[in-house]
Amino acid sequence: MRDNTILILTYNYNDNLKDYPLVKYVKCHFGAYLSWDIYLVHPLKRLFSKVIIYDYLERRAEIGLKAVNEEILSIARKEQPKYVLWTSFYYDVFESTLDTIRNEGSIVVGWFFDDEWRFDAYSRWWISSLDYVVTNAREAVPKYRDLNARVILTIPNTGVSVDHDWSTTEEKYSVSFVGTRSCADRDRWTIELKNKGIPVSLFGTGWGRYISFDEMLTIFKTSKINLNFSKTNADPDKLQIKGRIFQVCLAGGFLLTEYAPGIEDYFEIDKEIICFKNTKEMLEKIYYYLSHEPERRAIAQAGWRRAYHDYTSSAMVSRVFQEIENDRAMPDAKRSSHPVKMKMPMQIRKNPSRYHLEWGIAALEENQKIFWKDDLKMSLSYNQFNLKARYYYICGFLPRPLCVRFIYVYGALEKLTRITTYSRYADYIPVLRGVKRRIKEHYHL
Repeated sequence: MRDNTILILTYNYNDNLKDYPLVKYVKCHFGAYLSWDIYLVHPLKRLFSKVIIYDYLERRAEIGLKAVNEEILSIARKEQPKYVLWTSFYYDVFESTLDTIRNEGSIVVGWFFDDEWRFDAYSRWWISSLDYVVTNAREAVPKYRDLNARVILTIPNTGVSVDHDWSTTEEKYSVSFVGTRSCADRDRWTIELKNKGIPVSLFGTGWGRYISFDEMLTIFKTSKINLNFSKTNADPDKLQIKGRIFQVCLAGGFLLTEYAPGIEDYFEIDKEIICFKNTKEMLEKIYYYLSHEPERRAIAQAGWRRAYHDYTSSAMVSRVFQEIENDRAMPDAKRSSHPVKMKMPMQIRKNPSRYHLEWGIAALEENQKIFWKDDLKMSLSYNQFNLKARYYYICGFLPRPLCVRFIYVYGALEKLTRITTYSRYADYIPVLRGVKRRIKEHYHL
């Protein structure tokens, strides 16, 4: 690999996408505590002689959807990379773009995140355009293989190991948590802590200001107990192995995490990390480890040693590409056949239709005349019955003053509809709350 080139198609590389006017209209989550440099770029530079980074979301905000895909093809043809690595986001890179790159000789690798809840609605529909799939969801591996995808299991976002002087550890926080407040049931956990009088320091979107990656590592190092919660927003019953687990241990922090299936395959529970499954267990273990400092520090040090040897970004990326290289060295007869392209059902097609609609509306709102048409056409190509997309597409051809007026009218009607719908059901809210209270009382919840 050392003499080869890799092209990375990624997003929000410089963390400045939020400064673009179009992005404020698009309902996407761009925040990431771990930079792509730490996670992928620096490790890849140890493996490849040339690493080319292409931020397709930033370029989309600058030159539009169609031009981005044309530019990607132009770079791939000029550079002739051995690998094209696509860190998947939504629907900005076309399947046809990935197909063309594959057909012209590059190996295309799709790196998917959150397959615990994104596999069925998103990831599975891309695999026919990819040579390899990388996932951090253990449960998704057999699903990929059932579809003939060549899949490689890795771990979630990790990072670099932080040098730690265990003899002079400064513990600034008793209990801390870093993460977005609105995700899953995090509010419930933290309210329980405060009700019990446990001092918990909260960092991240919703709790206060955004925390940089370096600041996050400092918090992990200087907290007696670092909390992690494992549920996902999309499915409150789904427990997910989070990248935060590895990041805390790499920083030398003591980790108390909500249990997620499979976590014991990465760390030895009760010796390298501590787990809980309910509120009572979490509180008991916080009380215990706050008052047993030598034991707490020994566990933190053991977790750091394991992460240092096995779970840095460099180790993770190296293992992924070594597996790919090993597979490429096998005779064709021993490799699985390539996945067949599947027809996306309408229920799934509505997702990319909505996504492209948001970008199209953003372009119209910001008077970006060269962008709106491609996105709204793309929205309608996924779902021809998307009446909102059709309405905005017609608006785009009107003179600017009239277009703005029609956009305002649609927005006002949407707002009125939401208010009316809420009012229709508002009378039932006290009843539903009463039912919930009686259920909790009956079952002593």
